[in-house]
Amino acid sequence: MKKKIILTLILFIIAGCATHKEIYRQETRDRFEIPLLPKWVYNTPDDFVVGISQKSMNSDEMQETAKQMAAVMESRNHASYTIEKYAATSSENILKSNVTEFKLNVSSSPQKTKGIYNSLELVDSVEALAYFFGLFSTNNKEIEASYKRSDIRRNPLYFEKDKLEISGNTITCFKTVSSSSLVLAWEKAAVEARSEIAKYLEKKVQSAIINTDEITEKRLALETSKKLSRMKLKASYITTELKDNLRLFKVYHEMEIRK
Repeated sequence: MKKKIILTLILFIIAGCATHKEIYRQETRDRFEIPLLPKWVYNTPDDFVVGISQKSMNSDEMQETAKQMAAVMESRNHASYTIEKYAATSSENILKSNVTEFKLNVSSSPQKTKGIYNSLELVDSVEALAYFFGLFSTNNKEIEASYKRSDIRRNPLYFEKDKLEISGNTITCFKTVSSSSLVLAWEKAAVEARSEIAKYLEKKVQSAIINTDEITEKRLALETSKKLSRMKLKASYITTELKDNLRLFKVYHEMEIRK
């Protein structure tokens, strides 16, 4: 009898441990990691720009790749063309329904990008999350010491709330993007924000209803093409999560432009 009781208790303990382990795995899989990064990653001051590259054994290569990214980001914030096309066709015959989307954001002047690249100077850097973060000055300024301090921040209240806010002559776009690559997530969040602002500023919509062989077909085309200038990256935030044993980076950008 005692052996049965002991065996039963052992089974309960094993089951409890297994349940606890499964809960722990679930929490670990869904948990966001808050990286230890300097303040300039979260709030980059004026006349400075952040560049990111994947970590490698070649220090010069890391800095060069990050500098190239920083030059492109600064050039597109200074002046860029953003083009977005959306076309949709719907009909009674569902096999004919179709949606096509195209989005592009490019620097308005390759010469300007080259000039920015030549002017950039690395003033601070940090390696975290298997990436190299570089802070570059656009006019030989020194960064304040307070911006170099490592800072752990909690998720801001506005994190993951993609939206546009208009206040007077200022348009602010909040955008969050996920990717297995931190560089791609950082760049795409900026592209998405610029595209949202451009779409708000200028829209051209064409639509048509076509009757063919007793089938009604609706076509809609939306195109935005806008030159943006003097954009500012006000705030950024980075977290990671594990999904199916794959680490995803989530990058939040708050970008601002004055009309």
